[in-house]
Amino acid sequence: MSKGLVAGKIGSLRRSKGLSQEELAEYASINLRTLQRIENGKNEPRGQTLRLIAKALETPVEDFLDFTMEEDTGYLQLMNLSALSFWVIPLGNIFIPMALWVMKRNEVKGVNELGRRMINFQLTWTFITFSLVFGLVFNVFFGHGFGFTPQLVAAIIFGFYLLNSIVILIAAFQVRQGREKVYSVGFPILR
Repeated sequence: MSKGLVAGKIGSLRRSKGLSQEELAEYASINLRTLQRIENGKNEPRGQTLRLIAKALETPVEDFLDFTMEEDTGYLQLMNLSALSFWVIPLGNIFIPMALWVMKRNEVKGVNELGRRMINFQLTWTFITFSLVFGLVFNVFFGHGFGFTPQLVAAIIFGFYLLNSIVILIAAFQVRQGREKVYSVGFPILR
């Protein structure tokens, strides 16, 4: 998003707290001219400067980050669809989306929330699927089998993979529609 939104947020918070630019610059331990350029929209506060201003205004830094994040539904789609890599790469449904999540979670709006929900779901799905597969294979080869043939076990595994693919494609549709609550099922491993 534009620098003007951050500038407006800083300016309105400063005025609501009854501070002058000089007072805020002093409380934040930054140069007055720097603060003036930020409030005029000529500079965008980043890193330490943003943290100092947020601390001086007694506001969480995250309130400003929402204004500095760009909206990129294409990246959200890419991150979501990257989970389909589990068809080719074992555990690709976890590691590839996680890498994409870590790279852009503070830069693209919605990536942090979608990434956490998605990775929690994929971790849950992977745990359940591999536990079931291990149990079935163990039963077929070392147990009684309970009527499970290797072909049936392969069909069950394929069914679970297909189910995960359908969930990913439904989530892709929901992301495209702008829904924020995607992947609501899963153990909250990442918070």
